[in-house]
Amino acid sequence: MTKRIREHLPTIISVVSTVILLVITLLWFNGSVGKKVEINNETYLVDSTRNLASVMRGRIDDWITIFEAQTEAFYGVDMSDSREVADVLMSIGITDSFRVAGAADRSGKTVMRLGTAPENIKDDVFFADIMKGRAAVSSDIVKGSNGETVIAFGVPIGRTGEPAGVLFGGFGSSAFSKFMDVGGSTRRFSNILLDSSGNVIMSSDNIDTERMGLLNMFDDTGAVCPPAGEGSVTECMVGGTGSYVAVSDVGINGWYLVSVMPKSAAELQAGDISRDVTILVMLVSFAFAIMFISVMYLIKSNNDILRANEKFRLVTVESQDMVFDYNFQKQLLSLDGNTDNIISDGRNEFNRTETMNLIGLIHEEDKDIKKQLLEVAENGEMSVKGEFRLKCTDETYSWFRVRGTVVRAHDGSAQRFIGSLINVDEQMNREMRLIGKAETDPITGVYNKSAFYDRVNEKLRSASDSDLFAIYIIDIDNFKSVNDDLGHSTGDQVLSDVAKKLCIVFSDMDYVGRIGGDEFAAFLHLSSKARNVGMNIIEGKAKAICSHLSETYRGKKKQVSITASVGVAIYPYSGRDYNTLFRRADKALERAKNGGKNRYGIYSPDDNN
Repeated sequence: MTKRIREHLPTIISVVSTVILLVITLLWFNGSVGKKVEINNETYLVDSTRNLASVMRGRIDDWITIFEAQTEAFYGVDMSDSREVADVLMSIGITDSFRVAGAADRSGKTVMRLGTAPENIKDDVFFADIMKGRAAVSSDIVKGSNGETVIAFGVPIGRTGEPAGVLFGGFGSSAFSKFMDVGGSTRRFSNILLDSSGNVIMSSDNIDTERMGLLNMFDDTGAVCPPAGEGSVTECMVGGTGSYVAVSDVGINGWYLVSVMPKSAAELQAGDISRDVTILVMLVSFAFAIMFISVMYLIKSNNDILRANEKFRLVTVESQDMVFDYNFQKQLLSLDGNTDNIISDGRNEFNRTETMNLIGLIHEEDKDIKKQLLEVAENGEMSVKGEFRLKCTDETYSWFRVRGTVVRAHDGSAQRFIGSLINVDEQMNREMRLIGKAETDPITGVYNKSAFYDRVNEKLRSASDSDLFAIYIIDIDNFKSVNDDLGHSTGDQVLSDVAKKLCIVFSDMDYVGRIGGDEFAAFLHLSSKARNVGMNIIEGKAKAICSHLSETYRGKKKQVSITASVGVAIYPYSGRDYNTLFRRADKALERAKNGGKNRYGIYSPDDNN
């Protein structure tokens, strides 16, 4: 025993000396931490309040930007038609974080998506500011459903000239607390929003300003109002408690953001730091003791590692996960884990050619991640992550998630590529089903209005002059008679039949959607090889729609015959963006219906007369 101690004496001295040094550091730190926390507390509080004010200003700016983008859904909408405006409001993605959300036409008449508001807001200053063509923020335009004060903001609807209306939303104190709780900040201090005179507008959930009698922050507490664009901190009484009060200019409507931290919280913070350091010293000391024991039993630990590696192998086999290691110098890939579904011969090492063959099994639609993997040595990236479909031994594709790190030398050359492959097929398929459900019209199974717009708009944004597309608007003639004479269940069947027939007329490369009650739309994508006969194909599709959709439906005592009227607009001749093409296809549809229905029309400039 004495011999073993003598052999490890340097290690013992090193560990004991380190522990003694840590204990001395702890004693010194506990004596000085309180004073340092008090000195730094004011600076910390001011900086935090400025950051939170910036967060609030940025969040409102973000919401305004989102609402400005959503006004595109109202282009071509009759803002005086409350039902049409309500349909658009229900179709766009307005988050339930808002207490109120809605739209108003040029006369100020409101239609609500969330919450309640006055039926007409024409006389409100907030409405007048927006109708001047700019976004505006107000604190008094609306009240929430439960009567709470709501900070509202709005944007004009319309690209040029006088706006056609406004899109507005608002959030109450619950939302205020959520986006003010950055990094758990409201657990350390309370946040209050003031108007330009210091009156309380709203506060975070952890402070009751009414109970504390805080009506005007500056008058009731003596807190200092800072100059514009700056911040201040004051030590004063808030609700009978000694506190630090930091005030920062928000930069909107002359508002101020106030953060209140009780002095007791600062003292508690100092105690928490001392406690944390004590725990840290104990943990570090314990770690050194463990390290000392580990040195003495290195051989035994090595055996434990070998057993752990075997357990890891069993876990990866069970969970269908894999780990990989590609050596660029040896051009050799090591693949461990559950490889049975992608490797038929059970090997776990592959040369460069075999590795390229494995990458070649990635689905052709996942070309971006495939390109990353092929160019990982040259593109200078330090990591690769993403999802892709991989062809398995049963000839089906499964989703995998790759996470890899590139180990590089000092000169930047790639040495190794190490990471994991996780089978996420079930998760990805479930997410794709949820996405498909959100994009699908529940009655017909084709794209809903917003999904059809998104798909077509995405295709048009990447289009060039060599592309040839066509948008069809299909209106079912006599559909109202179907509902009135045969019942709504038959009406739903008619809509479903129309969708199925349109999917027969158009291919999988095209899009079909239901954009209204009895109105459908289709998007035709012609390949470059078919461009020479493009007009023939476009007209042929229109004729096929009229022919396929003409049918008679019978009830017990009545029968109704339906037909279809079709309007067509062609890219790039009729327009280059979705709204223009849709509007001009609608013009052509109007001409077709005026001509007697059960026919089609292709847009020409004469339709504008």
